[in-house]
Amino acid sequence: MHCVIVNPELTSAKLVGFVLEEAGHTVTLCTNADIALREVSGRGVNLVVLEIDLPDQDGFALCKELRRQRFEGAIIFVTKRHKSEEKIRAFNSGADDFIVDPFDPLELTARAGSISRRYQRADHQALGTILKAGDVELSINTLTFRINGQEPVVLTPTELRLLECLMRNSEITVSQDTLVERAWGDEFSKESNLLAVYIQRLRRKIEQEPNAPERIQTVRGIGYVFRAAQRVKAMPKSRQRSLISPVQPVV
Repeated sequence: MHCVIVNPELTSAKLVGFVLEEAGHTVTLCTNADIALREVSGRGVNLVVLEIDLPDQDGFALCKELRRQRFEGAIIFVTKRHKSEEKIRAFNSGADDFIVDPFDPLELTARAGSISRRYQRADHQALGTILKAGDVELSINTLTFRINGQEPVVLTPTELRLLECLMRNSEITVSQDTLVERAWGDEFSKESNLLAVYIQRLRRKIEQEPNAPERIQTVRGIGYVFRAAQRVKAMPKSRQRSLISPVQPVV
């Protein structure tokens, strides 16, 4: 796995790099966001490890820009910041994981390995796979969700994995543990509120009224269920435009 580490503190960056190299990964160090964007672009990068405090822009902005440019690899924040609101900002920016520094090297390699395996499984799916449920469709290849022929909504890889699991079990309740394992792997703590954060992100993207969801519904104490009934109203076009990212051709 090719990993790009973005951290202006070279001592910390080299430590993370050493841990990942010892686990058998290739590592490139970057000291700011601009260098990182150039390094990631078209280089076959599988994992980006981010610090929040960067000299030219913060890690949250860089994470959003990577996702905007359709980077489909994993993104992990490794940072000295530890507040819960910072973790939520990281996940809302498109990150797959958040580790507080100082960290256990075994934890970092375990999480990186888990993410790597998930992305490899995704890569093995047939190109152009379309998953349909009622009036909606999910494109595995282009990471897009479309309602009844409307403009597609672009998802992050983690959002895609969650929505795919829900749609493959349409009208069936999927447990929280199953969704966590599908999206983040066995090593991730099921006590985290990360699943709830991502479900809310998905609702903001695909629901007409995110606070009164009709498609992704909560089954209290158990998990979530995807409703694909035609009775669900289409999202207003004005709201679609506010949520849609430009869809680039897949090369």
